[in-house]
Amino acid sequence: MLRFHRPVHRFCWRLLRSADAEDLAQDTFVRAFVHFERFDPERPVLPWLIAIARRLCLDLLRRRKVMARTETMTSTGPPAPSPEGEASLREQLSRLDQALGDLDEGPREAIVLFHIEEMSYRDIAAALEVPMGTVMTWLHRGRAQLKRALEGAPIP
Repeated sequence: MLRFHRPVHRFCWRLLRSADAEDLAQDTFVRAFVHFERFDPERPVLPWLIAIARRLCLDLLRRRKVMARTETMTSTGPPAPSPEGEASLREQLSRLDQALGDLDEGPREAIVLFHIEEMSYRDIAAALEVPMGTVMTWLHRGRAQLKRALEGAPIP
């Protein structure tokens, strides 16, 4: 941990730009310890730790974005929805969050980075270390899976 804490923390800081970076860096090492049997000793340790940190950071960013959108929708704009409307909105957001969580890792990350973080295909490809065509495929498949999962449920 002493050897890799600094690069993992820096990576988290670059993604989050907040005090949460320290917590997520520590969570990275906890997850690495708990799932150490998944580590391939033939590969370097740092990329494995960075992959864990990246997932944790993206999950936090996604939760923040959903919370921010919920707060924005309920605090600004049209008059406050009725209790039934607010419950419906929360249910829809919960279904969206669940459907997003059910996606495979690649499509989920691509969708989060494109639609929530508003990154370009090229930037997503660089961040995920995959070809740009793979990003486009993941986005297409992920959107199709989300549509099927949410069919019939209006999304705000």
